[in-house]
Parts: sequence; structure tokens; C-alpha cells
Amino acid sequence: MIRIALLGHFPVGDAPPAGGVQSVIANLRDALARREDVELHLVQYRRGIPQGRVFREGWTEYHIRAAETRLIPNMLSTARRLRPVLAQIQPQVVSTHQPAYAVATLAMGLPTLHTLHGFPAREFWVRRGGFTRAAMLLEAWYEWRMLRRVRHLVAISDQVVARYRHRTRARFHRIDNPVAPLFFQPGPPPDPDHLLLVGNLTPVKGIDVAIRVMQHLRSAFPHLSLTIVGREPDPTYAAHVRAMARPLGDAVRFYGPASPQTIKTLLDGSLALLLTSNQEHAPMIVAEAMAAARPVVATRVGALPDMIRPGETGELAPVGDAMALAQALARLRQNPAEALAMGQRAADRARWRHHPDAVAQAYLRAMRLVRDLS
Repeated sequence: MIRIALLGHFPVGDAPPAGGVQSVIANLRDALARREDVELHLVQYRRGIPQGRVFREGWTEYHIRAAETRLIPNMLSTARRLRPVLAQIQPQVVSTHQPAYAVATLAMGLPTLHTLHGFPAREFWVRRGGFTRAAMLLEAWYEWRMLRRVRHLVAISDQVVARYRHRTRARFHRIDNPVAPLFFQPGPPPDPDHLLLVGNLTPVKGIDVAIRVMQHLRSAFPHLSLTIVGREPDPTYAAHVRAMARPLGDAVRFYGPASPQTIKTLLDGSLALLLTSNQEHAPMIVAEAMAAARPVVATRVGALPDMIRPGETGELAPVGDAMALAQALARLRQNPAEALAMGQRAADRARWRHHPDAVAQAYLRAMRLVRDLS
């Protein structure tokens, strides 16, 4: 038996995960909770959650509510607020998923395995708004402090190892993100006239490029449609892409945010997933599409060249190259049987890289090593 504290933002109650990191933690939680050799505790400190401890089937949750209005950033009080809860749990090993949590647990002398999910210093330059950019700068500072002390890191992509290996003496454990079992369930045959894009309506996601892709494809495939699933955090940009899409009629549909079940249903009905981002790391939606046996046509950014094998499980194109993306999608539309075969190869790859049971087993191997070496 190993007593684990999993620290990071996770869904409250039956709410769906909000974002990739919450999905990772929820999927890892569910897989670890099914094991008889794990005593699992989840701890989070953030705004907008009910304060208290909740007993679930297979794990215990500790919700520490942060101040809604504050003069000093809540991140700076993370260690103080976590200390009494962790002293009560007395974990044998801690799995952290935000740098401030790792700094707190390392200061307490707890065996810590930290997962690097993104690149805060890079995010600083693409985020908008003074408060948001200040928060990213503070997170980058916490990451710098964490890298100086941590001895074990989970890298969710080869890109993480390449970016961080010169900044830390830590040992890297290469483990992919887990995908919910829902996405591995067999679905119906895809609709060859339907494409899906999951991403918020922001410039980083390149939604304007996706509209131009559909402009290129419309004459050759008049029945082809694209559904765009995502929030609209940038109203100005959202209005711009909606105006671009208006002449295409119902060839482009804006869906808004959706639950994992809805996204799975949309994937099942799609020929392929389109991703037009100009910046990404290892997006969960790509792993989810692979698990659902759908090929991915995406821009060559972040860890996508590691996730997608061109010609085997999908296609890659240069950032902003709407014509190259359109040509790749046209080849799939002209040969649905090959698209289906690509999707099956993607699903085979996802089973050993992203299935939650496989990922949980890899995390457990790493956590036992961290515990035993402490």
C-alpha cells in the first residue's frame, strides 16, 4: 500500500474538467482509485470551490478555498494553506501539478514527483491582460524555485525534456497524459462530410486559419462542414471569425463549450479532428481524438510531431498554412477508407500511450521510486 497525495486543480463533484490539467488529474485519479494498493488523497487550493473534506469511493478530497478578492496573490499563500492538510494526511509521496504546490511540498521535505504541463515563461508573452500576465510571471518564478530543488519530474512530451534538461538536475520520467476511458469506447462509422475543431476562439488557436481551410475546401466538397467547439474568451476575435465564417453558411458551426460526452459524440461523427493552433504543448483533444480512432490534421507546433505520425495517424502542416491543411483534409475526404485506417492506427497508439490504466501504472512506478529514494 502506498499513500499518495495528488495536488492540483480538479473538478468539484460531478462537474466536468475545466481544461487539460484538470482532465489529466481527474483521469489519473479515477485510474489510481481503482487500485487496491493505493490510498489516495486529492488536495486543491483555489477560488470558487466549497471549503472542506469530502469522502469519495476510492479517494478523499480536500478543498481549500482561496480568497475571491485579495491584495496579495493567493499563490503566495499556497504553502501556508497546504501545510496543515498535508500534515494530517502524512503522504508517503506527493504528485504535484502546479509549481506553487511543488515548492510547498519540497519545503516540507515531502517526497515529490512534479508533472510539467506547460511553459509559464512562454505563456507570459501570449496571454492578454495585465493581471493574467502577472499571474503567469509569478508562476514562472515558482517554477524556477521548484526546478532548483526537485529531484523527480514527469515529462508529458519529449519537448519537455528538451526544454528543461539544462535547467534542472532532476531525473525525468517520460509519461504521457491519460485519456478518459470514455474516448476508447468504440463508436459508429464517421461522417465523411463532417470535421471537428475543439479550441477556444482565440488567436492562439488559429480559428481564422480554420475558416480559410473551409473556404479552400468548399468548392470541391460542397457538403463538407466544420463544427468548432470552444469558449469565446476574446469577444473581439470571436466576432471577427464569426464574420469570416458567415459567407460559408452552415458549412461552419459554432458550438460553444461542451462536455466530454458531447465531444466524444462529435468525434464519433467526424472524419477527422482539425487543429490550427499557432502554439500548443500536448493538447488533450489530440490524444482524445486518437483514442476515439480519428485521424488528426494539425499544425506542426509543440509536441504534436511526437503525438502524430504523418501519413500513419494523421497529417501535419506549417503554422498558418491553410492551403496545406486543406490539401491534407481533401486527401482524407477523397479516401474515407484510408482515413478510417489512420484512425485505427491512432487508436492502437493511444492505448499504450494514453490509456489511464497504463499511465497510472507508469506514475506508480515513478512514485514508488521517489518514495524509496527519499
